[in-house]
Order: sequence, then structure tokens, then C-alpha cells
Amino acid sequence: MQKLEIDLVVLGTHGRGGVKKLLLGSAAEEIVYSAPCPVLTAGPYASPKLIPELKLARILYATDLLPGSAKALAYALWLAEHEHAHLTLLHILKMPADVPLEYPEAERDIAMKRLQQLLPSEADLSEETELIVEVGAPAEHILKVAKGQGADLIVMGPHHTSHPRISVHLPWVTPHQVLCHARCPVLTVRG
Repeated sequence: MQKLEIDLVVLGTHGRGGVKKLLLGSAAEEIVYSAPCPVLTAGPYASPKLIPELKLARILYATDLLPGSAKALAYALWLAEHEHAHLTLLHILKMPADVPLEYPEAERDIAMKRLQQLLPSEADLSEETELIVEVGAPAEHILKVAKGQGADLIVMGPHHTSHPRISVHLPWVTPHQVLCHARCPVLTVRG
């Protein structure tokens, strides 16, 4: 792909899960984890829209707040600005069961401040930008927020893995769950 200077890979995924996923893996996810450029996927639940209907009115950027997700944010910001779209920045806190009840609120406040710091000061998105911090399973909340907001696109960065061929066989990882169950296309940008 680098020799061809490809800027974007677009592909579909059939959302294989369970035993089939464990045995066969996912070609789409292997490309997501290894492509040197962004990858746009449309899963089996993505709404088929005709070309005249394609409009990015609502973009959801899901982040783990790690440095590698900054490149995905740049794409989300650019798309939101050029499409005059509402942009939501979402972070999910994974909380262990033995954490005191007041802990999530303090962590939520910290995460919210970190989301605010991600936005460049010159970005003209203030009215069209929303910040959300949720607590729970990342894939579940990404899909819930995307559906609730009627997102036209989810932008995210996959976790770096040194073993993409193994990761594509694991049906419980967040990127797999989002790619397979999203009701809109997913733009994945490696950091």
C-alpha cells in the first residue's frame, strides 16, 4: 500500500463473531491493524445510504486518551470542520468492581479535563462539539452513544498491537465489537 501511496482503504466487514471469529479471524481487522493509512469500514449493520444522502452531520470520536489516538482526532476535527458536523468526543472509563463509589466521579472529572485539552484553541467547533465521559465497557458505550446521537461516522484509533494476526481472532476486543455492530461507517486511524 505504501508503494501505491494509498490515502484511504475502504472495505466492508461481515461482522463474524463467536467461534467463527476465533477460527477464521477477520481480514478487515487485519487491515485495520496493519494499514499505514486510515481505514473506513462498513459493517453489516451500517445504514446503506445513496450517494446524494451521504452527509456527515454527526461524528463521534472515541478515544482512550493515549497519545496514539491523536492522529484519529486530527481526522475527526478536519471532517467536522469541513462537513460543518456536530462532533462528540467520547472517553470510556473502565472501572473495576472493587472501586469506591466516589472514585468514578473524580476520574470522570479528570477525563473530562483531558478531553477539553485535546481540542485545539483555534478550532472553531465550540457550539458543535460535545464532550462525554462514560463508565463501563468501551465498545458497549461507543455503540450506545453512536446510536443515541444518530452518528454518521465513528472515528477511532485501534490499540497498538504487536500481534495483529492474533488480535483479529479475538471477538471481545473493542475495535472488533465496534466494527461489527456499528450502525454507521467506522474510520480507524492508526497513531
